[in-house]
Amino acid sequence: MDKNNPYLRGTGIMSMELLNIQLPHDIYYFGFGLMMFLFMAILIPREAIRKLFALSLIWGYLGSLIFVVVFTRLLNLFQWEETAFSFAGSPFILNLAWAPALLIYFYFLPKQKHLFWLYLVTFSLVSAGIDVIFNQLGTLQYIFWGPLGRAIVAIIWFLGATFHLNYLTERERERE
Repeated sequence: MDKNNPYLRGTGIMSMELLNIQLPHDIYYFGFGLMMFLFMAILIPREAIRKLFALSLIWGYLGSLIFVVVFTRLLNLFQWEETAFSFAGSPFILNLAWAPALLIYFYFLPKQKHLFWLYLVTFSLVSAGIDVIFNQLGTLQYIFWGPLGRAIVAIIWFLGATFHLNYLTERERERE
């Protein structure tokens, strides 16, 4: 960035660079987790949270942890920066933040097939966008990875979560 550019003076665009402020990576993870939790708390009724919590924890937290371990440790496609709250090479708080994200996904899941595919692709692209943001922040280092890979894996991940939710919903209907 050109520090002598008169168009940038007084805009605040240069302030972070000039002060050399570097927030620890834990702040980014915590901020994302807090944001997802607040979205969940604001958008979803408590009864729905209670009903979908276990499934969102499985597909959100556990799914994210397995995804990171497989793609970092086994396939070496990308690497997260180690933080104070890392577990198995994966940021614990970031993995935990995917539980409210999946709860939001489940709650707003459309019933119509044509809307479902649009919703699935949109949610997957948002997931890839979050991936890019963490890469830009320097917390996620791409080795043989990128947003397209993330979007494809996210489609498969959310599709599996949707099938699981549909299976559980169908079983619940059969019991009634």
